[in-house]
Amino acid sequence: MKLQRIVWLAALMLVLEWPTVAHAQSPTATISMPAGVSFSVSNVTQSVTGSPGPFRITFSTKNVSGNANFYVSVKADAVNFAGPGTTRIPASKVSWTATPIGGGTGSPGTLSSAAYSQVYVTGNNKSAAIDITWTLASIAAAGLRAGTHTLTVRYRLEAF
Repeated sequence: MKLQRIVWLAALMLVLEWPTVAHAQSPTATISMPAGVSFSVSNVTQSVTGSPGPFRITFSTKNVSGNANFYVSVKADAVNFAGPGTTRIPASKVSWTATPIGGGTGSPGTLSSAAYSQVYVTGNNKSAAIDITWTLASIAAAGLRAGTHTLTVRYRLEAF
């Protein structure tokens, strides 16, 4: 599995993890996703949709047992974005909607550093995609400074 990172202007970074599964053959998958997503915030009192929109993850699996599902989950590495000044943007200001392409079930959610949140499960499809629309909610924080704010986000990709 390749390790990839994502940067968002009020930025999120992405790390892919593939858990070890005990099988005669190790499960394999081909996964494709954008290299980066950004939020361009011109007015902190309004929510902003991430770009690219939608953020599409596509995959095809091989060597996965016949009834296994493919799961995509996400978790923030920190409670807040890092950035200029001392006022921070909470990770919980980021939410998503998930639209399956080719089957499966998408789950909307809000980013958290406490636990992974499910974004998608495939059902019985071994090749599919999910369109994720990321949103940064309005930021009414006194003292928030302009500049690049970043947050590392981990995706957990599982088949079982």
